[in-house]
Amino acid sequence: MSIEITVLFDVVPDRLTDTAAAFEELCAATRQEEGARRFDAFLSEEHENLIVLVEEWADQAAIDLHMKEGYVADFLAKVDGAYVRPPYVLRLRPLDA
Repeated sequence: MSIEITVLFDVVPDRLTDTAAAFEELCAATRQEEGARRFDAFLSEEHENLIVLVEEWADQAAIDLHMKEGYVADFLAKVDGAYVRPPYVLRLRPLDA
């Protein structure tokens, strides 16, 4: 069974443009990873300055490898201080699981 994660990022308004660009780079690189089944970032239409990351991974090992990638460290450095509050992480499971 794959692992699905959704993360909400409340971005400081004057950091939205550069943070969105950093997410675009991260998504493009991550989609090349073998264990990444989905890795997409969206802007909320209802909530200004909210970026929503939707992920699906083959397994926990794929997530662990992803977190060790150099471009993840680069992304984290680019978005340091860009959030109003810590990201809200939702690790999801089917209702019938």
